[in-house]
Amino acid sequence: MTIPRTLTAPTSVPLAIWTGQHASQVEQALAATGAVLLRGFTVSGPEEFRHAVRPFLGNLLPYVHGASPRTPVAEGVYTSTEWDSTQDIPPHHELAYSPLWPARIAFYCAQPPALGQGGQTPLVDGRTVFARVTAAAGEIPDRVTYVRHQTSADGPGISWRQSFGTADKNEISRYCTEHGIDHAWLSDETLRTAQSLPTAIRHPVTGEPVWFNQMHLWHASHGGPEREELWRDLFGDRMPMHARTGGDAEIPTELLTLTRTVLREESHQFDWQRGDVLLLDNMLTAHGRRAFQGERTILVAMGGPVAAADVKAVTFHA
Repeated sequence: MTIPRTLTAPTSVPLAIWTGQHASQVEQALAATGAVLLRGFTVSGPEEFRHAVRPFLGNLLPYVHGASPRTPVAEGVYTSTEWDSTQDIPPHHELAYSPLWPARIAFYCAQPPALGQGGQTPLVDGRTVFARVTAAAGEIPDRVTYVRHQTSADGPGISWRQSFGTADKNEISRYCTEHGIDHAWLSDETLRTAQSLPTAIRHPVTGEPVWFNQMHLWHASHGGPEREELWRDLFGDRMPMHARTGGDAEIPTELLTLTRTVLREESHQFDWQRGDVLLLDNMLTAHGRRAFQGERTILVAMGGPVAAADVKAVTFHA
């Protein structure tokens, strides 16, 4: 199946008006493919984007407990990741490392990169990834534990101030406790957090199994063996980000390699055009970012919070 499904404006019509009249068509396409590209519509800016996607996203979520630098531009609307534009970001499900993630996300292209300069958003069907990985993998842990050490300033990784949107340590502790995130404040004001979450889930609507984790991004091997060796030498057991099994063992290298290979081979992508709006079912479709040169402005909104405790996990071990 090729994704995304593209719905094109018959004439130049404001997106918010068209989606209000064709909501069922959009919903059907989104349920079937997990990714819908709305192209050729008039979108005047962040506020109109927000208004147009609210019917599909529900209540918009603040970006809390994030791992990517972003800037808010309107209520519930942020810049997409501001990580180094010269680096690819592999496909992933948004906030799959968090006990609370968005059911759906929407992207708006305010400024496309020049043709031939990269910047595409690769998309991958998580159902396909589950099928391929489970068919080829040996040992698969039921759960992944995501461990992070954040300081009060950025680098490497974003600070706990930016991640949680506050400098109030008590507020951060309350958030972590409320959402079941193990946390501790170390002597140098480093925040250590850890959360154990399913490796794969069943989609709450369709019941289909989906490979839903970020082990490939959080594990120290992301970036290659030289980077992993450097991080282990520099940080030891206080790495900025790392992933282990739910039983606190190392994730098999073979599983990480297989996951990255499948995500790469199953990626679909398109060249952004100004005004494009991309709707994703975050539990069906993973997204990433190709490296790019020049200007590129993609905005994002997230909605419909899903709690890990309310989703059925796939069990690989009896």
